[in-house]
Amino acid sequence: MPATLSLMGSVRLHGADGTDLTPRSQKARGALALLGTAPDLRLSRARLQDLLWSERGRQRGSDSLRQMLRELRCALGAYKGILQTGVGWVGLDSEQLRIDLTPVYDAGGAPIEFAADIDIPDPEFETWLRDMRLRLTPDSDGPSVLQRSLTPVAPAWCAGDPALSDHVVTLQPIVSSDSRTKVIGEMIVNEAAARACEMIPATLADRIVARGSQTGTQIDAICYSSGPDCSLMVVMRDIATGARGWTRRFTIRGADETATMRHAVAQIAVALLDRARRTAPPALGLTFPVWDVFSYSRDRLESADRFLASLPHERQSGVALALRSYLRHTLVSERLTEDPARCSDEAEAFAQQARELAPDNPSVLAVASLSASWQRDAVGALELAQAACRNDPDNELACHALSQALTDVGRNLEALEATERSTHGALAELGQAAWLMRRAVVQLRLNRFGDAENSAAAAFAFAPDNRPSLRFLAALRYHRGDVVGAADALRHLRRIEPDFTLELMAAPDYPAGPLRMANLMGITRSGL
Repeated sequence: MPATLSLMGSVRLHGADGTDLTPRSQKARGALALLGTAPDLRLSRARLQDLLWSERGRQRGSDSLRQMLRELRCALGAYKGILQTGVGWVGLDSEQLRIDLTPVYDAGGAPIEFAADIDIPDPEFETWLRDMRLRLTPDSDGPSVLQRSLTPVAPAWCAGDPALSDHVVTLQPIVSSDSRTKVIGEMIVNEAAARACEMIPATLADRIVARGSQTGTQIDAICYSSGPDCSLMVVMRDIATGARGWTRRFTIRGADETATMRHAVAQIAVALLDRARRTAPPALGLTFPVWDVFSYSRDRLESADRFLASLPHERQSGVALALRSYLRHTLVSERLTEDPARCSDEAEAFAQQARELAPDNPSVLAVASLSASWQRDAVGALELAQAACRNDPDNELACHALSQALTDVGRNLEALEATERSTHGALAELGQAAWLMRRAVVQLRLNRFGDAENSAAAAFAFAPDNRPSLRFLAALRYHRGDVVGAADALRHLRRIEPDFTLELMAAPDYPAGPLRMANLMGITRSGL
């Protein structure tokens, strides 16, 4: 059995036999909180040092980090293998440790905040801790996935009554083996349905709709214990006919509960979006063209915009306007419009209108942040992205915008962390190339050229019309001496960008800014 690191309330580390392994010092317990909530339970040494000793010099901070790690390893005793280190990183072994983020409450029923006993007077750590408490403390402004999904919010454009919508998603009671599995099943299904309904758009209903009276999907779910884990079986049926359309089983691992729940939420949400796209009568135009919005094809982008513009007044939601803003920035940045100035002005106007309609919607705030970033307002972009993440820390578009904003202000390691959070959500499944290229840009800023090339190659595999990935591949391959590979990338680029030339790529207004900043423009002088 693994040890358990409890982070809600006081930070406590216990062995499988209940032995208290919690280190005494604030910095060591703070390090456990940082590592226990990091992607893959790992952080770079530089990031860990910056968060705990930001006001010390580099050498003194490095010495303090080494001393703290020795203390932590000593406290672990027989469990010292939990603490792992490598070249440039520190982490925890997920095979030997279970992270417990279950909410805890005091005797009066009030929630106790995340890492309540930690008080480290370092400005970087204090900022991180404040953000984490907003995200994870129950009933705060930024509740976690484990709290938020119990009370799903219907999309802003409808009031939750199936009679008001052409498309509906209904949730049947969860069949479960015990109270814990019932809560987990309800959290996952409710959150997935709420996220999908916002983007379909659809009404989310908790009652059964009569067969044949609505277009939509009914969700049935069974959740049962399997040792420390639990299994969730989800079945989607067509409301009109009762026919089964999608079935999937998910394992929610007790040792990695948050990540596996997030994965299940994303997959279920994508399945709901896909079913809406496939089953809605085309003549009615019930569903947002989300797949097209995140594409790089001029025809698909313009088709999506025409569809969103044709929606009746009652369906002109903040999300719909935000999508129209987002796709315009793709048209401008990829030189797919004949009037970029007008298109850019429209994008900014749509982003503003979206905020007026839905000022607290995280997707709307995220697009507003991206719009500010494109307007070179780095401070405004960061504030809007942070607001989006406070409202919904797991919203992948919000994390995507936060990554962009952090890159703009030079906080690249944090940008990479935000990017990794955003790659596991539903929207990242729909627009994988866009998310992969965001990661490639951050990796480029961190001089991880090999990783950036791999991300760009994956983006091209998912979207053969993705021009940015081909620019990256051409430049990075040429930089490492792969002339044949660079020429192949250029061949594909010329096919989808007919006016492309190396002279054009060298122009200061050509969309190759990240490559210019990384001094990777040698490809433009290659003669390929």
